[in-house]
Amino acid sequence: MLQFLMIIDNVESRSKLELIYETYHKEMYFIAHDILKNTHDAQDAVQTSILKMITYIEKIDEVKCNKTKYLIVTIVRNTAIDIYRKKNKQPVIEIDDISELIQSNVPSMDELVIRISDAKMLAKNLAKLKIEYADVLTLKYYHEFDDKEIANALCISYENVRVRLCRAKNELKKIMKNDQEFDVYQRKCANER
Repeated sequence: MLQFLMIIDNVESRSKLELIYETYHKEMYFIAHDILKNTHDAQDAVQTSILKMITYIEKIDEVKCNKTKYLIVTIVRNTAIDIYRKKNKQPVIEIDDISELIQSNVPSMDELVIRISDAKMLAKNLAKLKIEYADVLTLKYYHEFDDKEIANALCISYENVRVRLCRAKNELKKIMKNDQEFDVYQRKCANER
């Protein structure tokens, strides 16, 4: 299975990808198989995901850490979903999604995300979001991917990334407005100024 990695010239990148594959290949396969329900398609999804990791290999400092695992799980899951969609010929983005993006005039969440110092609070609120929204926000603000990198990682179009970011920010705002713990945190920050 690792023969396809021989095409990579950089020895360090190749060995890091081999370690990623050896460490996570079972989990990657189970995630892909759970979505695709087909052994061959799941193996294709794992192989494609490993090849996609080439793009992000410089951003991976440590192979055996939660940050890397989350990135791998996200890429495998979205690669498998992409394969599933292609097999079923479902459209990736609806025309309604594009019109919502054009009409939306949502203020930026950048300042809010940066101000939140308690990562547990943010993680708790992210867990309340749909998985595709949490993935986009995590890749954007935690992994610091740009929109094109997110599109490649999630196997979606650039426009769909923009739509998901917009919706994710709106949902996160609603969740945080209803979160009493966050309200207390905001008042505490205001008093410290």
